[in-house]
Amino acid sequence: MSDSTQIISAVDAHEKYGFDLVDLETLRYGLIEVARDMHETLMRGGFSPIVRDVRDCTAAVHVRTDAGWEMAASWEGCVQHAFVSQHIANFVMDEWDEATLKPGDVIMVNDPWRGAVHCSDINLLMPVFWHGRVQFLLHTTSHVADMGGPIPGGFANGTQTCFEEQLKFPPTLMYAEGVPVRPTFNYILENNRVPHLVLGDIRALSGALQVGARQLTDVLDRYGIDRVTAGAAYGMDMTEAAMRAGIAGMPDGDYRVSDFLDDDSIDPVPVEIVMTVKVRGDSMEIDYSGTSRQPNGNVGTAWIESTRAIIGAKFILDPSSPVNSGTLRPVEAIMPPGSAVCVLPPSSCSNHVDTGSRIVNLMTQAMALAIGDQAIACDSGTAGMMNIGGIDTRTGREGTPWATFSLPGGGWGGTWKSDGLSLCLVSMGNCRSSVQEHVERENPVVVWEHEMMTDTAGAGEHRGGSGSLYTVEALAPTVVTITGDRIRAGAPGVRGGGAGMPFYGWLLHDLDPAVAMDSLDYTGAEPLFGIFDDDGRPDPDHGEFGKGAKYQTGKISQIVLAPGQGLRLIVGGGGGWGDPLKREIDAVIDDVEDGVYSAEFAERAYGLVFGADGAVDRDGTARRRGELDRARAAGEWKVPTACSPNFRGSRTDKEVSA
Repeated sequence: MSDSTQIISAVDAHEKYGFDLVDLETLRYGLIEVARDMHETLMRGGFSPIVRDVRDCTAAVHVRTDAGWEMAASWEGCVQHAFVSQHIANFVMDEWDEATLKPGDVIMVNDPWRGAVHCSDINLLMPVFWHGRVQFLLHTTSHVADMGGPIPGGFANGTQTCFEEQLKFPPTLMYAEGVPVRPTFNYILENNRVPHLVLGDIRALSGALQVGARQLTDVLDRYGIDRVTAGAAYGMDMTEAAMRAGIAGMPDGDYRVSDFLDDDSIDPVPVEIVMTVKVRGDSMEIDYSGTSRQPNGNVGTAWIESTRAIIGAKFILDPSSPVNSGTLRPVEAIMPPGSAVCVLPPSSCSNHVDTGSRIVNLMTQAMALAIGDQAIACDSGTAGMMNIGGIDTRTGREGTPWATFSLPGGGWGGTWKSDGLSLCLVSMGNCRSSVQEHVERENPVVVWEHEMMTDTAGAGEHRGGSGSLYTVEALAPTVVTITGDRIRAGAPGVRGGGAGMPFYGWLLHDLDPAVAMDSLDYTGAEPLFGIFDDDGRPDPDHGEFGKGAKYQTGKISQIVLAPGQGLRLIVGGGGGWGDPLKREIDAVIDDVEDGVYSAEFAERAYGLVFGADGAVDRDGTARRRGELDRARAAGEWKVPTACSPNFRGSRTDKEVSA
């Protein structure tokens, strides 16, 4: 709603900041370039696919102000990190004795109650001095392949406390005047399944800080501290003005929405999250009152939802301006202590990803209430993530520990302007999927399928984006943790749009690619989770949750695959925007021809009528749409949830139990 263009005259800029507008603009973007170079250095230097390929990492520049440490610039791979970075900087600097800091020192922290997303995200911070005083704080962060604990990979599904998770560090010295602190490194690496990957990523995180410090010092030498800090203040103020302009375009009011997580990985009951977005003028308050009490399982979060929800608002209200402290200033948050969005220690909060996805979904739903036609439907609401690892047994690699990640991705919701994006990760992360060729080259697995799945996009005048199909085979004994949600219900549509397909998973025994690559044939497959009919076929509208499935959750730790076994996941698409009966017939025909929808689903959801020759009968379609519209008004028809009518070969309850 905001074009992010805030006009200020050169005279006004000089009067407010004391320097020329050209210098202010130059330094505003110069600080962003420092963050960008840090991030690119981190990605190039990272050893694990999480950094190198997935981009689950971020870099930021913080500046000392009267209000504390404020984020002057960021360059995000994983967008959520930029929204929580300022919390981390202030928690650390409030606790650390600043008088003891020296040039080259690097502090590490991964404690969720000190601002970190979860324990698997390592945060490194380096002070930048000017005339003997810390004036800037550089920050790099990334998820790492392992941080110890009983469950590989960082998503400790099925645990209740942080004591059962990964290693948790308060602010800890990692480098002293540029020299590695050996006890810190030893403790991390000696409690790690893949120390070679983690050591490489820590060095990349530190190296990126060194690049940033060198470049920032060059900028300070050239322009001076007063001019650079004025440029930082100017950049933050411009972003704040853009964000406030977007909020001011919304009607004042209280917009209450609620949604749920399927479960907490322990108790098989939904966890409700309630959000009331209160808009007053150019300010916003996010109130989580009414949210479920903190769960027994690992889906609760500590501090991060105070700012992570702003991601959904920024996408809609101010999509263009850079993310910095100004993005956060107009927004306050109320988080009830002891609730699912503000858990108290020692609660487990390793699975932040499903909670964060739902938080962003809730914000988009609240925006839909506020801005009406200019709404955006929810994305798939889950990353469908798999942590995969083990000990290699292949010839020449015997005994080598390995770990990788799979992020199949789903679809984004339809908008008032266009269809949703297909085959992409949840908007909270904005990461990439793994490069499957790298995964296969480095690890004993084969990724047989990673492609767009038919009939997963929520129907609508503007449909949702399509979800994904992902099939992986183990070539050595392999341990897999699946972390996913949206099994009980797919991503909801808005303004009459249909829901995307929910999340599904199967175990494939004796995977034979010659016969197992039919995405609709599940002969011999064992359903792990989903909503199934009596014959074992996916049926989200009329089936039963967990019927015939091995698990009643999509948050599963330590599935052991023997060589030759595999897993197949379907991650649903985004919700649809608007009435699907109003979608242009030619657009639906294109969808069928492109494989987005089957002809059978197009008949059910869009009212298309096909003739004997396979061509669309336009007059018949118009009549059929009229019949469906009348049936909907009478309560006899509703837009079906996206799901193929053509699944076949699934095992029945009797076959599974046998």
